[in-house]
Amino acid sequence: MTWKTTYISGKGDFREEVKRKLEHSDQRYLPGFIESAPGAITHDLYWIDGRTDLHAFKRAIGGKLIWKYRMRFFTALEEFMASQESADKNEFTENERRMIEEMQQSAA
Repeated sequence: MTWKTTYISGKGDFREEVKRKLEHSDQRYLPGFIESAPGAITHDLYWIDGRTDLHAFKRAIGGKLIWKYRMRFFTALEEFMASQESADKNEFTENERRMIEEMQQSAA
């Protein structure tokens, strides 16, 4: 059997809820561990059965949970690391920066 690595990142601590969902599914997986700094974006790691596609894994977790925590899934370490680096550089999205500027202008 082969295993595929899947990295997950999201806002808030979603790890226990994802674990609970996967325990009650028919997915074959092994949990991993990635340390997340307090208050930062939360990360998790799973190895899923090589015959399972990412879409089926996401269905087992559930769309409601994925949207609630704004989860992003990565199948390559390079993609995951690049997303973390860009998250560190860009604390706010362009839309969020525009909203902040508008609030600052209206307060002045």
